[in-house]
Amino acid sequence: MTDTAFHDLITVQRYAAQLSDLDTKDREARLGTVAEFAEFVGRTPDEMIAEIFNEETRKYRKRGFYSDRVKEFSAALDGPRNRQLFRGNVIRSFFIANGRRIPPEQPDWI
Repeated sequence: MTDTAFHDLITVQRYAAQLSDLDTKDREARLGTVAEFAEFVGRTPDEMIAEIFNEETRKYRKRGFYSDRVKEFSAALDGPRNRQLFRGNVIRSFFIANGRRIPPEQPDWI
């Protein structure tokens, strides 16, 4: 997917609007993280939002799938644990900006 096509997606535009108070570099880094995650799961951001929640039944579906993928995606980052958690939280904030929620990652000791 091209950068232009990515930025034209409604879900990406909603998320970018939530990031309007950040400087351009930080905003683009977060959008880049969402693009990487979408590629990681093999879906567009619009497809991710559409498939996590069933509008007809008003119930979540594939929530566990996305929660697990966020954990895998974050763990793949080489670096300290707090950077990995931040990366996962960027993905969670994308879902929240689009009216959907993925539970926060639970530490292994809980």
